Amino acid sequence: MKRTLTVDKGLLCLLLVLAVTGATGFSFLPASTERIPRASERCPKADDLIKPDDEAEKEIRDVLPQLIRETYGEDSRYQNYEVRRIIALDHPEAFPYSGIAEQRCGKAVAGKSMLVELFFPEFWPSASLSQGQMFAAKTSEGWKVWYRYH
Repeated sequence: MKRTLTVDKGLLCLLLVLAVTGATGFSFLPASTERIPRASERCPKADDLIKPDDEAEKEIRDVLPQLIRETYGEDSRYQNYEVRRIIALDHPEAFPYSGIAEQRCGKAVAGKSMLVELFFPEFWPSASLSQGQMFAAKTSEGWKVWYRYH
């Protein structure tokens, strides 16, 4: 005797709709009306940046709580952090983040910026939420984060 699988037509239609909407990115939720600026509109101008010197890491550490608050918001779990490293984005050990910075804002901006890698233990074990990477650059007004990777 041969067995056959029968699928309800309603279930089949639902699965088809889910497959199409998932593949196309269509959403039944309303789209945000807020205009999201292009990456180039968020990039600092290289001429406005000050090339990091030997004091850059110390300067960033001094203003890090403010930079984290401005970048990640007021969630108190972000105030408990560990600095993994602060390194110039033009340093070979900054790879692959140096490539991301160059692609987003160009080599001149990346060459005047620092990578700040953080760990947020209160978000562990989520690998995505517990790690943070910020690209910061010094202007005449002080250190500013111009991109947050995580």
